[in-house]
Amino acid sequence: MKCSRILYNFFLIALLLNVPMLSHAQYSEYEIKAAYIFNFAKFIEWPEIEGNNDTLILGIYGTDPFGNILEKTLIGRKAQGKDWKIIRSSNLSDLTKCHILFVSDVGKFETLTIFERTKGLPILTLGDELIDFCEIGGIINFTSQFSEHQFEINNESAKNKGIRISPKLLLLAKIISNKEDEF
Repeated sequence: MKCSRILYNFFLIALLLNVPMLSHAQYSEYEIKAAYIFNFAKFIEWPEIEGNNDTLILGIYGTDPFGNILEKTLIGRKAQGKDWKIIRSSNLSDLTKCHILFVSDVGKFETLTIFERTKGLPILTLGDELIDFCEIGGIINFTSQFSEHQFEINNESAKNKGIRISPKLLLLAKIISNKEDEF
């Protein structure tokens, strides 16, 4: 039952996001995630970022699980008429000009530090199956392959950064809200 639900969601996403209709078995987990990143960019509107008008910048922070997959998937292709640039760094200062910041294999304290450093900046934060990523302020988080949804979105966090997410993309996600104040 779970497997058929996952395949159904994959084909629905492929249809809406215009990705090739191929089974999960033909691609690795990070080839699929790279395709998602490419397609997320088609359904996101950023406010104008000074000096970044013809390039979408993807920053990778933490462990890089992609290897050369991102280059194969993104370089030479355009999203919203823009070329891609990929920056890998463990220094957050290098990543504050990104449009998308992919965060992988970091703890909750480090995640909170990232959110504090990027507060008010129009950066789409994207977590790689990080616990409570969207609940504490992240915008999109990939979920486990066995989840009902392949990703979750905190649209409130996106709006707070001036980022607009298309309703088409929101329909495919599990919607998360910021945590209420805990006592």
